[in-house]
Order: sequence, then structure tokens, then C-alpha cells
Amino acid sequence: MNKKNCLAVLLTCHNRKEKTVACLTALYNCIIPESYVFEVFLVDDGSTDGTSQAIKEKFPQVHIIKGNGNLYWNQGMRLAWKTAIVETTPDFFLWLNDDT
Repeated sequence: MNKKNCLAVLLTCHNRKEKTVACLTALYNCIIPESYVFEVFLVDDGSTDGTSQAIKEKFPQVHIIKGNGNLYWNQGMRLAWKTAIVETTPDFFLWLNDDT
């Protein structure tokens, strides 16, 4: 049995529900090679627009990490990276902006 390569997808957001949902929709619609799997780690840095709830409802497989609103992009991505290392054993990381 061949081991699948694990890709940890890292995102940070703050009050960007529509963009974040659109980004994740596009990501999950991608066709990836059978030898790869991915797990998404999203830091919601204190959103008040319902981002976390929308993600939980539409993408329950996403690991949502709550921030305090003071992480901004850099520290949010660092927290996503540290969480991914602890919770999975990724072979690769993809830093993804929700506006792409």
C-alpha cells in the first residue's frame, strides 16, 4: 500500500466570510493526484461576521483555530503552521490567501 503525501493548507482570515468560503470552495473543487491528500488549517483571528460558523457548516473537515484578533496575517499563519505540525504529519505546506 502506497503512502499518500499529506499537504497542509494554511490560511488566516478576519471578517472575510465571503472570500474565505469562495476560496475553500475553489480549493475543494480542485482535482488533485490520487497520491495526495490535504488538510486545511484556518486561523479565524477574531472575526465577528460569522466566518467560523459558515466554515463549520460548509466545510466541517476544516481545522478552525480561534485567534484573539491581534494575530494579523503573519502570526495567524505561524499558528496555523504550528497546529498543522502537531495535528498531522504533513509532507508539504501550502500557504493560501483567501483572496486568490
